[in-house]
Formats: sequence, C-alpha cells, structure tokens
Amino acid sequence: MMLIVRRICLAYAIALWVLPAGAQPAPSAQVQTVPLERKTLTDTVLGYGAVAPATDSLRTLSLPRPGQVLQLWVSTGQSVRRGTALLEFGTAADASLAYEQAVQAVAFARGEAERVRALLEQQLATRSQLAATEQALADAQARLRQQQSLGSHNARETLRAPFDGVVVAVPAARGERLAAGAPLLQLAAAGREQVLVGVEPGDARRVRTGQTVAVRDTLGSARVITGRVTQVFGMIDPQTQLVNVQVSIPGDGLLPGTRVTASIAVGQQSAWVVPRLAVLRDAKGAYLFQVAQGRAHRVDVSTGLEQDGLLAVQGPLVPDRPVVGVGNYELHDGMAVRGGGR
Repeated sequence: MMLIVRRICLAYAIALWVLPAGAQPAPSAQVQTVPLERKTLTDTVLGYGAVAPATDSLRTLSLPRPGQVLQLWVSTGQSVRRGTALLEFGTAADASLAYEQAVQAVAFARGEAERVRALLEQQLATRSQLAATEQALADAQARLRQQQSLGSHNARETLRAPFDGVVVAVPAARGERLAAGAPLLQLAAAGREQVLVGVEPGDARRVRTGQTVAVRDTLGSARVITGRVTQVFGMIDPQTQLVNVQVSIPGDGLLPGTRVTASIAVGQQSAWVVPRLAVLRDAKGAYLFQVAQGRAHRVDVSTGLEQDGLLAVQGPLVPDRPVVGVGNYELHDGMAVRGGGR
C-alpha cells in the first residue's frame, strides 16, 4: 500500500515539474467526424392526396330508352369482371308501345306497296303511286330499326360489365323509374389509376408536366411507386386551399381511395453535403467545424437542399478535412479534439 502511494506522489511531482507554474492541461473534446462529400441532391415539392381512377378509365352506363330498375346486384366499390350482371332494366310501357306501332306501320306499308304493285300490273295504278308506297315502306322500316337500336323491343334487359373494373358510383336505385339516357352505373377500368395531390400555391409554379414523382401511402408501407406529373391545375382548390396536381402511376400500384404523400422532383443540385446535425447556427449564421492537426476550425457556411438527412453547404471548405458530426456543440474555434470517424 505504501508503495502505491509513493508512486502516485512521484507521478504528481513529475507533472508539476513538466508543466509551468499555474498551467493546466489544454482542454479537448471527444468528437466523431465524417468526410466531406460532394453529391447530387434532388429538390422536391411535397404534396398530399389520394389515389383515384384515371379520368379516361371512367365509363357511365345508361340505356337510350325510359324504364325502371327491376334488380340491382352491385354496390359502390365492388370489383366486377367482364360480363358480370350489374342490374336488370324493364322497358317503359310507352317505349314498348312505340316499338309495336313501328312494327305495325311496317306491315301496313308493305301491304300497301304490294297492293299498288298488283294494280300497276293491271294498269290500274301509276308508277308514281308505287314509288310513293315504296317510300312509305322505307320510312316505316327506318323507324322500326330506330326502335330496335333503342332496345324498345326488349321488355327486360340485363346490363352487364363491359370490362374488368370497379363500380365507382350507383346513381340509380332499385324500383326507380328513369328517363332515356339517365345514368345507371359508373365503372372504372381495372389497373388504370392516378393520384390527385395538393401542393402549396407557392410551390405549384415549380411543378411541370413530365416531372418524376415518388408516391408513398400514408399507412407506413416502405413501397415507393414512381409516377409522372400529367397535369398542373390552374386554380386553388376552395376546400383545401392547395393547387391540385395530377400524377399517373402504374396500373399495379395502389387501390383507389388510398391516402398518399407525393415527392415531386423539380430540380437537382450538386454540392458539398454534410449530416444535418453537423451544421450549427448562432448570431452570425450557419457554421460547422472541420478538423486539421487535431484541432477544430470553424467554417461559416450557407445551406441549401436537404435530402435523407444530408444538407447541402457552401463556404470556404477544405475538401480533405473531415467535418465534426457529433460533439460539435462543445467546440470553439481552434479547440483541440480527439476521436475519429464513425
């Protein structure tokens, strides 16, 4: 025990002999450094919105004659395959009557034409009379074809899906009587979606058609879908107070109605980059510390884009000097540091 005490006293005496009277060891700080790197950062505009069917994928189904919805077999949001029965439609009585009248008119006109033709062979009618009856027959046949094209000859008709898709809207209800051409259902073709996002009005002027967009759902999925800007609206949405931007996405992307965030790439910048935490601020502005010969040297900088935790900086930087990333809050210009890179 006495031997240990003597050694401690000896070490203390040597320290006092080496250091000048009243001098203390120079303070130093433990830091971690990172290399100064040059990278290309992407300038982005952030938007929020939802997935919706592409505009040109929507189709409203209707029938060109009045009638009544007798059965309704689908509802909004339901996926359907091509040929799926959607509803049953009953033709209105007046439309059916118009078809029957057209059939009778053709039969009468045909009979008149045959009668006049027989009279002409007996020289009891003129060719002009025959031409008039044949014209009347042609007119009656045209009216019948029109009624057939309207479907008036079908007392009941089952409306089926013309393609694979999703039922977007069902404006008609079972038992409802509808006029000719009234909308019955609206379908969206499967695999053709778009994203409608809102961006701040000040950022909208930097968004252009064709720019790349990274789309992520707001449910925390790590999946990123790449799309492109197809349209920038020219007014502020009165509900959101944002400018809407339309983005096309691949057909195997997100389901309609999914809430998403969209990062629109509006430009790129090549610059020196450092971790965001490496940059400090005081009354003079932004600054960081670079290490040379074991000492920290303050460098005043201006900051630019930020991406993935990296911040673009400009200033009198020395490329081969590491930058203090951790422990910089304790430093002052010229202070001794110890430690190295992570």
